[in-house]
Amino acid sequence: MRIGQTSIVNFLSQIATSIFGFVVTVYLARELGDAVLGNYFLVVAVLVWLKVLGGQGIQMAIRKRVSEGESEAAFFGAGLTLQLVAFVVLAGTILVFRGPVNDYLRTDAALGLIALLATGLLVWQVRAALEGRHRVALSSLLGPFDRTARGALQIGVVVVGLGTVGWLLAGYAVAELLTGLVGLSLLAIRPRLPTREQLWSLLDYAKYSWFSGIESRTFASMDTLVLAIPAFAISSGQIGVYEVAWNLASVLAVFGASVSTTLFPAISRLSSAGEDGIEGLIDDAVAYSGLFVIPGLVGCAVVGRRVLAIYGAEFTRGYTILLVLVAARLLYVYQSQFTNVLAAIDRPDSAFRVNVAFVATNLVLNVALVALVGWLGAAVATATSATIGLVLSYWYLRQYVTIPIPLGELASQVLAAVAMGVVVLVGRGFAGAGVAWTVALVAVGGAAYFATLTALSRRFRATVRRNLPAVG
Repeated sequence: MRIGQTSIVNFLSQIATSIFGFVVTVYLARELGDAVLGNYFLVVAVLVWLKVLGGQGIQMAIRKRVSEGESEAAFFGAGLTLQLVAFVVLAGTILVFRGPVNDYLRTDAALGLIALLATGLLVWQVRAALEGRHRVALSSLLGPFDRTARGALQIGVVVVGLGTVGWLLAGYAVAELLTGLVGLSLLAIRPRLPTREQLWSLLDYAKYSWFSGIESRTFASMDTLVLAIPAFAISSGQIGVYEVAWNLASVLAVFGASVSTTLFPAISRLSSAGEDGIEGLIDDAVAYSGLFVIPGLVGCAVVGRRVLAIYGAEFTRGYTILLVLVAARLLYVYQSQFTNVLAAIDRPDSAFRVNVAFVATNLVLNVALVALVGWLGAAVATATSATIGLVLSYWYLRQYVTIPIPLGELASQVLAAVAMGVVVLVGRGFAGAGVAWTVALVAVGGAAYFATLTALSRRFRATVRRNLPAVG
């Protein structure tokens, strides 16, 4: 596997983040209930959408231009300048419409939203510059730092009796501010004033890539925003359950996201230099993006209700939602690899077309299906739009490069997942109730999956050997 140990470092840091986030969410769910959690998740969904609108295109442009290795400080300075302008516009808009914003959020959170927007945009731009300088491992370490600080602060406010949405958001803001400052110290470059040509170069890339951010957030939270529309009468408790199911599905896609993050600067440099090797990196990405999502889908089918019960009995009603969302994650993890390559080879125009179709489909289907069948419709809309995005991204990318599909490796993963499902299903018949038994079933399933995959796949065995640390 050519992705190497950088991807593994990124993955392990993301796993650490996910495990701690899981523990924090379980604690908050048990202490505060699904309704408070639902309101908190709704504010966070709106926050990330604002960050996408005001910063995603700039972030991706910084990552691309800095990765090309020339005028890094000037491009970083250009990005920060554009980011400040975008923040002022968004913050002013929130203040003007403060009343309606609070009504939609179901809590008084408009001012907190502005503070979180400032800290979040800072973190995004710093991490983009780190990744552009090929310091993906350092950037990835900021994730666990942010999540650990956030979780510790949020648990702290609940322990002292301040378990409200406002205080949860305060913990979020302080953690991101600390993360941004640490990231700046790791970046070790000072922004410089850009030339007009550099500024326009950044804007030229961002005008297409900003929509890629909307596409990723559409996949992640368009359903949440639609569910919160008062006309659909979806309760805060249902939103809380839905978001817990989404978070579980997202944990399974961590490795695919790590592969994508690691590949971008490598493919970008190969493309800029006109060198060969891009097809080999795509082959690795397709082979390993579903490494955890494929068995995760089988595992959720067998023990999904038990896992949801860890959060509280009321969360088990999200079992079907969980299955559909994991399937959506499986489709999207491959789509994101293809659109990531399009951006890396400097074809943001093609990625833009894919993303427009994806966003339009997702929005229309979410509104229509939620109106027809309720909250399950949101999950189905997400999975359907992921299917369309996968087909389109594959079609556009094959116009520029050859896309190898490692069918043998994918078949090995599916067979190993099925074997794991049989083992867990048998074990479930002997398992008692409680969290410990559920964790044991998950652990046994994971061991069965990787043991079977190791036996079936020569490529997987070779990949593990190459990425193990040297001894002696």
